[in-house]
Amino acid sequence: MPPSSRAPSQDLLFVGIKGSVVALKKSSGEVAWSIKLRQGASYVPLVSEDGFVFALSGGEVTCLSAADGKPVWHNELKGYGRGHSLLAGAANAGVVPAVAALEEQQRAAHSAHVPPA
Repeated sequence: MPPSSRAPSQDLLFVGIKGSVVALKKSSGEVAWSIKLRQGASYVPLVSEDGFVFALSGGEVTCLSAADGKPVWHNELKGYGRGHSLLAGAANAGVVPAVAALEEQQRAAHSAHVPPA
């Protein structure tokens, strides 16, 4: 499909970093838009689907318009805490098993360095 007939969000790469979502133009690497999330956390998992970017930061989920970064909705997920969290969707279905494997490796490495009680 020629670039002129593609949706603007298809020409963007989304990065979750330091409590923000940054959209980069794929063709140049320039910042198209960025937004600071309400609950800034260093690790910001993202899922991009159907013209939206879903971002998880500090235990809260924000839905953004992929085209311009404007907030669509926000859910504080009250009562679920603020620990490590992941998002899953069709766009990153393969990420969840990879992250689970990484977490298991980290647990194993940590237990190897902690003397038994």
